[in-house]
Amino acid sequence: DGIGDLLVKLNCGVLPGSDDSESSNTDMSGVQLGALTNACVEYAHAVLKANCPEHSSDIPSSSFDQKDGSIYQRFSSIHGANSVPRPKPFGDGIRLCCEEMNLHPSQVIYVGDAPTDARAAVDAQCRAAIGVLWGSNDEDCLKKEEGFKVLCGNVDELERSIAQYL
Repeated sequence: DGIGDLLVKLNCGVLPGSDDSESSNTDMSGVQLGALTNACVEYAHAVLKANCPEHSSDIPSSSFDQKDGSIYQRFSSIHGANSVPRPKPFGDGIRLCCEEMNLHPSQVIYVGDAPTDARAAVDAQCRAAIGVLWGSNDEDCLKKEEGFKVLCGNVDELERSIAQYL
């Protein structure tokens, strides 16, 4: 579903609508990142590592210094369909990520690009689910999903939407 790809690009500032010359207005300090995909977990790791290779490392996240800016290391939990009890649209993967991150789903803002993302976020009882329109589905498809609180067409919209819940 590309959520790992989405989050890495968001952090690297290379998604549609982003501008590398401008710094983010949203304070992301203290925000934990997790990735869940309906692809295999190995693919999730590969996508996360490949999108910001200059910031990638195989060092476990427990030894990551939050100040070094490493994108891959910012992910506290990474899962795929083959590493969770049931894949999306079930919320099992989100709950597993939350458990590993010491969070309750009600503390989680879930960002996704597929109907299964919205359904999984509802099933897991996430605080919010935000849909993005530059992924695998278009607006007509995603607006049918009641689970998405908002749909975002670019990174600026996503940043503002996330900021509403921080």
